[in-house]
Amino acid sequence: MKNNGITVVPVLDEAGMREFLKLPWKIQGDDPCWVAPILSEQKHFLDRKKGPFFEIGEAEYFLAYVDGEPAGRISAHVNHAYEARHDRETGFFGFFECVRNPDVASALFEAAAEWVRKKGKNRLQGPMNFSIYDEIGLLVEGYDSIPAFLQTHNPPYYAELVEGWGFRKAIDWFAMRITERHPDEEGLARHLEDILRRQKLTLTAPDPETMLERTEEVFQLFNEAWEANWGHVPLTRKQFTDVFKLLKPLLRADLITMILDGDSVAAFIINIPDLNPAIRKLNGKLTLWGKLKLYYEARYRPVRRIRTLLLGVKRIYQRRQLHLALIMSSFLSISRHHEQLEFVDCSLIPETLHHYIRAIESFGARRYKTWRIYEREV
Repeated sequence: MKNNGITVVPVLDEAGMREFLKLPWKIQGDDPCWVAPILSEQKHFLDRKKGPFFEIGEAEYFLAYVDGEPAGRISAHVNHAYEARHDRETGFFGFFECVRNPDVASALFEAAAEWVRKKGKNRLQGPMNFSIYDEIGLLVEGYDSIPAFLQTHNPPYYAELVEGWGFRKAIDWFAMRITERHPDEEGLARHLEDILRRQKLTLTAPDPETMLERTEEVFQLFNEAWEANWGHVPLTRKQFTDVFKLLKPLLRADLITMILDGDSVAAFIINIPDLNPAIRKLNGKLTLWGKLKLYYEARYRPVRRIRTLLLGVKRIYQRRQLHLALIMSSFLSISRHHEQLEFVDCSLIPETLHHYIRAIESFGARRYKTWRIYEREV
């Protein structure tokens, strides 16, 4: 596809994939709030033979050139698990990067739209990299701070490019930040104890190995707990296993809470140290020395930033204050063990999850970043 000196081509070989992977440095490399992705991990993620998404989907990657120079990229993909649960009309775009040129952006969106149309779709939605529990959304609020681990960042003008092609908001996702300790931690502890006692439930802070032993139970609980939320597509075992493989070095007993009914997990929450300030220094290259530094940072350095990453309450326990119990337990444990903490990031939260937003707002959480999912008929 060629127009006005702009050429859009599919990525067909290793050289093209290298350009696709390296393009963000050209666009965002000078932004002090951008955190470069780990190239080896992203290459694995995009690999059609190895990436977990390709058990349930198909994708094509496109590069845009202006006078022979890379100027933008995009993925177009279909998600068969989404189709089984929602509709067969929606295709997706992701991994969008673009210079500040509406013509380049339009050429990329046209390429993605044409690809999903050939797959029988009439709606394009995104950005999704690739599915709802991967890195999603276009940052539309909160450009002045680096993202937390597994969040995206982009220049403010991206919204102009996306909306200029006719995309409209589908839904917003929030990051909420807690910066203050609770003024009545003794009262919190009593309230937590009361919730658990009345329902004959117990609280545990499993060590990482115990947590990993219960991966299957957590996997089933997560898929059930999030079933009613916007855009939910159940994770496959491979997707969930890949997430836990990524998280394993970051897991700490003082940041994990499980609520048990007997020996069965009724609810869980996983907080992790936010390593993005350290990852940013790697500039995309994860050497053995880099891995050791990140491991040391995660396990032994005083934690300054925490991200609440995964939370789930089994359906039969919902509306029984267990979301609140998980938050209170995390708050008390974090306050007890992490005196140098600067903030806790709670994300990503769909704007429709009103009860959870109200619960964390009662602990002083305030929205500081917003990501938007867009859609358009094609």
